[in-house]
Amino acid sequence: MKIKSIHVLLAIIIIIGGGILLTSELDLYNTTRIKSPRKTVEGLYDITDIRGSHTLEEIEKYYQLPASSVIEAFGLRPDTNPNFFQLKDMKEIFKPVELEGEEYIVETDTVKVFTSLYLKIPYVSDETFYLPEKTVDYLIENDKLTEEEKEYWQGHTFKLEYLDSKYLTALEFSKIVVEEDEGFKVTGRTTIQELLDFGITEEKFEEITGFKVPDNKSVFVRDFIIDKGLEFGETKDKFAE
Repeated sequence: MKIKSIHVLLAIIIIIGGGILLTSELDLYNTTRIKSPRKTVEGLYDITDIRGSHTLEEIEKYYQLPASSVIEAFGLRPDTNPNFFQLKDMKEIFKPVELEGEEYIVETDTVKVFTSLYLKIPYVSDETFYLPEKTVDYLIENDKLTEEEKEYWQGHTFKLEYLDSKYLTALEFSKIVVEEDEGFKVTGRTTIQELLDFGITEEKFEEITGFKVPDNKSVFVRDFIIDKGLEFGETKDKFAE
């Protein structure tokens, strides 16, 4: 018996339609990209599932981490729109930094670690061992770190640098202008290495403090001076003379 082409066409449509219906029922057919992160057994959204494509608004929605906290902790512009700003956009704002001989990019994993510390939800990163100084200060000021965490992260910070001045907040811009106008100043977060880079010789350091420059030059000048029983305010002024 000769099968008409119209019958063949109908058979194909029925087969395809039935296949789609079956896979839909089994949740195997889905043309919509699911962006929501997975949940842990505790019912919390999994921090490891935070993606670069997530916006600040989505991070707030799923993790109850205020978008305003991320904006402030990372020094983003106050007019940053949480609905459109994606975590991966950070790499277009901040310069990569060299940490322990390797290039580190402030992006998604940096926010994962921040989220973990802020919400006190465990997350072990295999790439973020340092955080921006500004971010650590924010966590401390908002009482989000334990004493042990505070000790670690205060010793593992770096300064954020913007790729373009258009990303600077008015406050950040004014700080740069003041620093350029007043020159180098020793603060509580100035390291001994930064002091040497500015031009203070090891001989001058010993003359002012009475002690030789330590092998570990990443130590904060303030911590070194106080540890030696000296007055920080008086000593730091001598470095500026």
